[in-house]
Amino acid sequence: MSIEKKIELSPTNNVTRVCSNTKIVGNITTQHDIRIDGYLEGKVITEGKLVIGETGKCVGEAECQSVDISGSFDGILKVTELASLRDKCIFKGEIHSDQLSIEPSVRISGQLISPELSDSKAKKPIPAPVINESPEAALPERK
Repeated sequence: MSIEKKIELSPTNNVTRVCSNTKIVGNITTQHDIRIDGYLEGKVITEGKLVIGETGKCVGEAECQSVDISGSFDGILKVTELASLRDKCIFKGEIHSDQLSIEPSVRISGQLISPELSDSKAKKPIPAPVINESPEAALPERK
């Protein structure tokens, strides 16, 4: 009697890692998740999740699908989904996100910008200025 086993290979979860005691000055662009436990100064762009661990520090700009910060971030952060600021997080700068989770022990200094509200505000028509065609209409009446 033969026994057949069906083995399904799960897709590998590619994660770009910046380990502790590592310092990078420059830009990182990836389609995968990225985890920073060291120091990164520059711009991070990922189509996945950005994780900044307790020992991690990111200075600059970041664009990602979601973010989970336990370390520190200083700069401009643009998130299309959930931004989570965890215990011991230190955040300085701007967060552009419509979904935000902040734990009570987080230290934050900066600005929250909701792209959804900003976009709808930008789409409102601006009224045109009133222009008087006749020069006499602009002059006050004489008595």
